[in-house]
Amino acid sequence: MNLVNKMIRAAKLDAQLYEEVEKDIGATKEAFLVVLIGAICNGIGSVGMLGAKGIITGLVLGIIGWLLWSVVIYLIGVKVFKHTSDMGELLRCLGFAYSPYVLSILGIIPGIGIIIRLIASIWTLVAVVIATRQALDCGTGRAILISVLGFIAFIIVLFLLTLLLRT
Repeated sequence: MNLVNKMIRAAKLDAQLYEEVEKDIGATKEAFLVVLIGAICNGIGSVGMLGAKGIITGLVLGIIGWLLWSVVIYLIGVKVFKHTSDMGELLRCLGFAYSPYVLSILGIIPGIGIIIRLIASIWTLVAVVIATRQALDCGTGRAILISVLGFIAFIIVLFLLTLLLRT
């Protein structure tokens, strides 16, 4: 199955796709590629707000976000709540959860771009919940809690990085 088809299935919130990539060690590179594609699209979509540096910012934050979110979900899900998974499984599942972020490229459309980027972000958060649920083999409620805690950690780090870059 090619990468585009996998990304479409991931964006459709196909739980079986997340189970497949969880088990497929070879899908780690593909997951990273999905994150790169989503991050570049997000960067392009933010050019209207950030200018050309939006592309670099989107790329860097996309990769950092994926890694940080995966680590936090691992720590909370595996170390605190005692679910079973490893970093590779989480990186693969969460990488594919970035598939809806491709739509954020439409953020360059004046007037409605910000709304499209917001929709893409919410969709990605929902995909992360599905990916977390499948990777940790836990219930949806627990996956929501773990994913949101991971997202909060990412926002805090993003805020701190923003403060550092402005000085």
